[in-house]
Amino acid sequence: MMTISLKRKRREAGNSIVEVALLSPWIFFLFVGIFDMGFYTYAAICTENAARAAATQTAASASAGLQSNLTACDGAWDELKGLPNVAGITKDCTQLPVIVTQKTLCGSAVDTSVITTCASPRVDCADCGQDTKAASSQVAVQYQSIPLVPIPGLLTGRLTITRSVEMRIIAE
Repeated sequence: MMTISLKRKRREAGNSIVEVALLSPWIFFLFVGIFDMGFYTYAAICTENAARAAATQTAASASAGLQSNLTACDGAWDELKGLPNVAGITKDCTQLPVIVTQKTLCGSAVDTSVITTCASPRVDCADCGQDTKAASSQVAVQYQSIPLVPIPGLLTGRLTITRSVEMRIIAE
């Protein structure tokens, strides 16, 4: 009896090494996918925060009439400068990987179909019919992320994340 169990142990001695060798590529791709999905989620959250920060900054500068793409870019850049393909490049919000656009919308109505674009926040607007101090600023931030580990056939290209935030400005 003893000799049979020793022979069986010797035959099965390499099975675990073969199993690990067969499963290790799948486990590696699973971890890479989880890591890459986490990075994409982080980039989406940073883009949302950048759009919100840019809208807040343009809203704060609305009373001085200084709303512009440059003001929105300054607000968004601080949130995005830690991302890998943004770190180390000069601040330029007109070309990828970061595009920031800001426009001032005018009106007191909530229905966006009747809101018209105005030159400044204190002009006569078609939907108000009078000189108003209420306006809203809309900021769109577009970020083009890169996959950290390109997987042929699955993740090879760049992913574009776009977030838009509209903030109501009411000057007193």
